[in-house]
Amino acid sequence: MASSLLAKLLILTTLVTISVISRANEELMMQQCHNSDNPTLCLRCLNSDPTSPEADNVGVARIILRCVNSHLLTLTNNTSALASKHHRNPKAAAALKQCGLGYAMAKRGVGEADAHLIAGDYDKAAYDVSATVEAPPVTCRASLVTLGINLPSSFRYHTEVYLALTQALLRIIDRF
Repeated sequence: MASSLLAKLLILTTLVTISVISRANEELMMQQCHNSDNPTLCLRCLNSDPTSPEADNVGVARIILRCVNSHLLTLTNNTSALASKHHRNPKAAAALKQCGLGYAMAKRGVGEADAHLIAGDYDKAAYDVSATVEAPPVTCRASLVTLGINLPSSFRYHTEVYLALTQALLRIIDRF
């Protein structure tokens, strides 16, 4: 009887502890996303990652960086599809090639920013994000629009999400 009561008490204590930790992590995620331009998008990114309930501040930043990387891969694929569609237009082909090179630079920047986050060098992580991760999609979109290339809605969407998450990431890193 005593061991049964002890077992029930242990289970209840475990459930309460899990609930409190989960609520605390939810509050951390909401707090980190609150200052972004698009808190809903930031929270959606965090909730999409199964490790988010255990994430600390740096973990939250790394999850958002993974979301940024996911949209970067989509943008890279979309740029390749656009390049095959516009291969007969030399100016468009050159601009799309530059986009691809910029995205390759952004990919390296994502890796470097992640390494700096892990190492606790937040100034370098912020620099990598602002200098190498954020700039290529802005430059790419501007050059394609200047050339009058009709950008598919999916390309525009992923660019906007990428930029919004990048801004959220920078704001989170700035608060470290």
